[in-house]
Amino acid sequence: MKSPLRQIRLKGGYTTNILFECDEFLLANKPAGLPVHETKDPNRKDFTRLLASYLHIPDLRTVNRLDLGTSGIVILGKTQDKNKEIDSLLKEAEKEYIFLCLGIPDWKEKRFECFIRDGKKEVKIVRSGGKKAITEFQILSTFPEKKLSFGMAKILTGRRHQIRVMLRELGFAVLGDPVYSESESASKEQRMYLHSFRLCFTDFQGKKQWVETEIPSEFSDRVGKILSV
Repeated sequence: MKSPLRQIRLKGGYTTNILFECDEFLLANKPAGLPVHETKDPNRKDFTRLLASYLHIPDLRTVNRLDLGTSGIVILGKTQDKNKEIDSLLKEAEKEYIFLCLGIPDWKEKRFECFIRDGKKEVKIVRSGGKKAITEFQILSTFPEKKLSFGMAKILTGRRHQIRVMLRELGFAVLGDPVYSESESASKEQRMYLHSFRLCFTDFQGKKQWVETEIPSEFSDRVGKILSV
């Protein structure tokens, strides 16, 4: 695991770690509950503009987009002339997320393939007319007394809400998911428990980079035990 290059405090009290940085792009840890990029409300704070302002990089561009409630690794391009190369780097990268989900699956590992169709608020799994989505799930720990499980998801495609809709389909929705969880207590949770944890990619010098974050403290706080991957 790479140690963060530096921790910085953004406007609004948000904290982030710069996990990796080179001349063309950087990787930073987005907090949960903060939009990753500009929304329709120009006055609403977002991660990319806050970081661009702090680092004085006006052309900073979000490469991968995390949902509002999802925390973790975001790639941000620093120069416009490398957009295509950075997009290609992301497409070829290995991406792993960690999550807390409702219930205890009767499996430890599962590969889930389906077709997903975009909607306005949510996506739907369909038999035809959608885009292929593949995720490999692994359950790392279970907490029967809390009826929760801790797991990892490796996404082999990058569809919107992919992990969230798949876990709901399997019957184990992400804890605190305001869209795909049918639990009435979802809105009472501190956050949505989905985190972009690890990214493995080949940089522009041909060197393989393995970057990961710490497990957010809210995950361990929620189950009352220290979690590890």
